[in-house]
Amino acid sequence: MASSRINEDWSNRSAAYRAVLEGKKQSVETFRSFWREEGVKPLDKCGDTVLHFLAIYGNVAAFRLLLQDGLVTSENLKAKNVNGDTALHEAARFGHRDVAEIMLRTEKDLASESNKLGETPLFVAAACGKKEVFSLLEKYIGDCMMRRNDGCTILHAAVIGGCYSLAIGILESYPDLAGKRNEKGKTALHLLAAKPESFRSGSAYTLKDLGRKSLIPLHILRTVIYSCIPVLYKELPPVNSAEEPSNSAFIHKLNRASSVNYILGFPWLKEIDDAKQSHAVALMLAERLIRREDWSHYVNTEDKDLEGSQFGISSEKKNRLPDPLIQATRLGIIEVVQEILSVYPEAAYTFDGTGRNILQIAVEEKKWFLYDYLMTNGTNMDRMLSAIDHDGNSIIHLAAHLESLHSTPPGVVPQMMWEVLWFKRVQYDSYPYLWQLQNSDGKTAKQVFETKHASLREKAERTVRELANTVLIVSALIGTINFAAIFTVPGGFDQMTGEPIFLKNRRWEFGLLMFYLAGGLFSSLFTMGTLLVIFFLRFETEDFYVSLPCYYVMDMIAIFYSAVFTIVACCQALIVQKVVITDFRPLVVFFFIYGLVALVLMETSYRMFDYVYYLIRYSLSYRGQES
Repeated sequence: MASSRINEDWSNRSAAYRAVLEGKKQSVETFRSFWREEGVKPLDKCGDTVLHFLAIYGNVAAFRLLLQDGLVTSENLKAKNVNGDTALHEAARFGHRDVAEIMLRTEKDLASESNKLGETPLFVAAACGKKEVFSLLEKYIGDCMMRRNDGCTILHAAVIGGCYSLAIGILESYPDLAGKRNEKGKTALHLLAAKPESFRSGSAYTLKDLGRKSLIPLHILRTVIYSCIPVLYKELPPVNSAEEPSNSAFIHKLNRASSVNYILGFPWLKEIDDAKQSHAVALMLAERLIRREDWSHYVNTEDKDLEGSQFGISSEKKNRLPDPLIQATRLGIIEVVQEILSVYPEAAYTFDGTGRNILQIAVEEKKWFLYDYLMTNGTNMDRMLSAIDHDGNSIIHLAAHLESLHSTPPGVVPQMMWEVLWFKRVQYDSYPYLWQLQNSDGKTAKQVFETKHASLREKAERTVRELANTVLIVSALIGTINFAAIFTVPGGFDQMTGEPIFLKNRRWEFGLLMFYLAGGLFSSLFTMGTLLVIFFLRFETEDFYVSLPCYYVMDMIAIFYSAVFTIVACCQALIVQKVVITDFRPLVVFFFIYGLVALVLMETSYRMFDYVYYLIRYSLSYRGQES
């Protein structure tokens, strides 16, 4: 009997659950009868009642019927699941304004109910970006509804959820929230400055990561499309001209032509469009938060820390407030750094807990583009370049630190090359007296670099030798094929004159064939010559700076041309013998194959060519420092 009773209960719950999902009028009686018998009894292990599921799926009709019949009381609406969420929390989370409105008409105090994290329905709506529900719950707002247990406000919630347009609206309505901190001392700006993917500089829509993550042509196409898509969100000036535009201007979303919406509606294009709009709104929000940030907290705190360090007091203080500029610098969010420095130029002289300024942090984290910006547009760079941190490290010591492999070009050889280039660049940008400066461990920057990169250099040497052996075999094979093909030409030789038979009646096509074979032979021999030079390198740190990259690039180009010439020679031989009948000119075949092989070369060796480009660029732009 007990077993049959349990089965019957579960059958009733399943029927009620299916009725909620269907949302049909004929299904209303099912969960109405279940409600009469079970009431707020949970339907699942999460503690969700029928009301929770009605709110989740937005079943407005069922809610109205239950309320009209007087079956649902105020206490029923306050029923919570295991997370402490009421049905109103679920309606706010999934954006069902009509359901939320019905519940609030019955019980207004629902708006102030909190879950186990201290989140009210208003907080949940802000975190999930449900603007309509948020505007409804806003009418019932109170100070206690704006925070949860960890001190995060509804502005924090909108930023955490990536709902930046809603966050801007919250900031305009409640400007004081910009300065509110959670229990970790972080404002909404700190949270935004910790999300590099919210800005273009931290996304896949720039060319700085070209050749690292996806197909290069696809990456370029995606970046071009991103640049061509217009921003829909515009900042409009305030109605009252006496107000400050930076604090009172609001965001307006423009309408687009239906044809453009249709084109950008395709999944791949929609992803790019959504990213562009999100980045634009995130930047607008960052500008507003930065202008409302009190920078004296960070500047004063850092100054006290520097004073304390002179007396042997640890700079890591419990009352240290996290600095959004330091945070954005570590993550390489150029947009945030630019905006902060434009509004608070004095913020450039703040320090982190180890006494490092933003230029030193950019060098340590190897943020190339941010370093370029600071060196070009920063003020008093000489002072920042000559700064020493609490451990006695100069900016060159920090450039000698080894970068993690996940953020560098794939492969130990490219990584070692870029590490050396970065060290050399920072070294020649700095004062010469810093080159021999010793840190608290008694090491110069050069010694730190050699110590930290010893293992990487050994791995790179082994990789280069193994790769050179493989390429040497391939180039020797290609050279052998072309050498043999030159003396065993199609059609054979005239027994009387000794000339190739095809040279008489198909002189042009046969001449091209000989040119391709000679080109393949010469390129393979050139490859073998440069590989022999690589074998005799000592693989010192300096070799990874200029010599090895140049030989590497020459080898890639030579093996590329030897492969192209060999493949085209094969096609040309078929054309000469009329095995392949084509209306295309032989040169068309050459350029077609050339293009295909070039794509392969670009995908496999782009970062090496990119390295040579930056090597030449920085060599010409090193400014150096006078003694």
